[in-house]
Amino acid sequence: MNRRIVIISGLIILTLLCAGCLTAHQDGGSPLVMEKSANRPQSVYSFSSGGSPDSAQDFPADQKIIKNSQIRLEVRNVTTTLDPVRAIAAAHGGYIGSLSASTQYGDRLYATVMMRVPAREFEPAITEIKALGTLKSESLSADDVTEEYVDLQARRSAFASQLAQYNRIMEKAGNVSEILEVQVQIERVQVELDRIDGRLKYLDNRVDYATITVTLEEPEPVGGREGFSFISVINEGISGFLAVTAGLVIILISVIPLVIVAVVIYLIYRWWKGRKKKPENPVMEQKSGEDEPKQ
Repeated sequence: MNRRIVIISGLIILTLLCAGCLTAHQDGGSPLVMEKSANRPQSVYSFSSGGSPDSAQDFPADQKIIKNSQIRLEVRNVTTTLDPVRAIAAAHGGYIGSLSASTQYGDRLYATVMMRVPAREFEPAITEIKALGTLKSESLSADDVTEEYVDLQARRSAFASQLAQYNRIMEKAGNVSEILEVQVQIERVQVELDRIDGRLKYLDNRVDYATITVTLEEPEPVGGREGFSFISVINEGISGFLAVTAGLVIILISVIPLVIVAVVIYLIYRWWKGRKKKPENPVMEQKSGEDEPKQ
């Protein structure tokens, strides 16, 4: 009897262990399925179920670089050098964005030219520009806007998907209130699309065309920047005289209160000193004068 109880108990325990193993195996399979589905690439900006989850992977992976350069040259004649600068821009398929010239330090002429050339012509154009004169300074910069560009494309794709769905909802709208509500959403999405398109066009233009800013200056004359000028000497003398006069007026105005205070203190002192010299008892002095013997 005891042997039967032991055998039956053993069978029950074995059955429970097998059931537990099967349950653990079934429960352990679900996390694998969930992990696989969680690792599936999805678009961050997907809208409802109409957007393609893998659309973000179709964006171009090439880099978007904005190139800029600033060059300062010393040339013999700024006026005659401007024409070669324009010719370089035209030869490389570019154009002059802005040009300004001014006279400084006497008759010396300065000019600043901002040109735009295709990005592939950036280095050749710089080489030709530097050959026009003596290089004084040069700076180059490359701004990588690839991340912003890809983000804008992803946002545009998401808004375009929203716009398509709102248009389908508009076709099925049954009353005026629904039509107006959907129209508001369509206008909002369209504004965002226009803004993104404008930013993308701006980045495309900056990437496709590099910017080169050229500063031209003439050499300094012998004897200093301005040289000797009799009129300049006279003007500087007049300026110095006016500056000295202004300084004296300022000093005078600053000293006047001190002079007034000193005069007041001096008058008080004189008054106090004069009062101290007066006799303390004039009656006694008069009697002493009467007691003196008459001669």
